[in-house]
Amino acid sequence: MMFRALAVLIVLVTGSMSLPAQFIYRFAAGLGVHPKFGINAGEIPTGTKTGVAFTGVPDIWAQGILPLDRYGEITVGLDIGYSSHAFITKPGDADTTTDANTFVQHYRYLGIAPTFYLNVLGLGLNIGIPLGGTLRNRSGTVEKTVETSDMGVLLELRLGISAPLVKDPQKGRLNVQLFASYGLTKLPAKSYELIRLGPQPPVDERYSPRIAALAVGLSYHFFFGVERATVGLSPIHL
Repeated sequence: MMFRALAVLIVLVTGSMSLPAQFIYRFAAGLGVHPKFGINAGEIPTGTKTGVAFTGVPDIWAQGILPLDRYGEITVGLDIGYSSHAFITKPGDADTTTDANTFVQHYRYLGIAPTFYLNVLGLGLNIGIPLGGTLRNRSGTVEKTVETSDMGVLLELRLGISAPLVKDPQKGRLNVQLFASYGLTKLPAKSYELIRLGPQPPVDERYSPRIAALAVGLSYHFFFGVERATVGLSPIHL
C-alpha cells in the first residue's frame, strides 16, 4: 500500500516536471580572426629548402552559421574575408644561407569558404580569389611582386574545429577555432625565377608550391531568431 502511494506521488510530480529551458537559434553571424602559419608542401627543387612562415596580418572572416537540426548539432557555415598564405624558401646549403637569400613568399586572397559542421568538427573548401603576392628577403633589401594573373584561383581543403568557450544561450558565443588547410591547386612556379633560387628558368611546373597551413584563432557569433525550447519528461505509467 505504501509502495502504491509512493508510485502515485512520483506520477503526479514527474507528469508536470520539465527539464530546464533550452534556447535554439535560427541563424548566427559574427567575426573570426585567425593568425596563420604555413609551409610549402609541394615538391622542393634541388638546392633549396622550405620553412614555416607566419603570415603577419591574420585571416579575418565574416562568418555565418545556419543550423540544419533543432539544436544546432549539424550546421553549415560560410566564411567570407581576407585570407593569406606564407612560407619560406631558402638555399639548401645551411653554410650559404643568409637573410639576404632567405625569402618569405606571401600570397593574399579574398576567401569564400563554405563549411559543413558536425557538432564542433568542420570540413570545408576555401576558394581564394587572388589579391596579389610578394616575395621579400629577410634582410629587406629585395622585394618582388607576384601579379594576380600569375597566381590563379586557389582551392584548398579545410579541416578543423569550432568549439564554444563562453556561451550566452540568448545572445551568442565566443569560440576557439582551429583550421588545417591543404592546397588542391598550386602557387606559381615563377616565384623561383623571381628570387633566383632553385632550377634555371623556365622552372618546371612540378615545382609549383603547394600550401599547407594551420590557423588558430577566436570568433564571436551573435544569435538571431532565438526561441525558447522546453522538453518535458514523459509521465510514468503504473
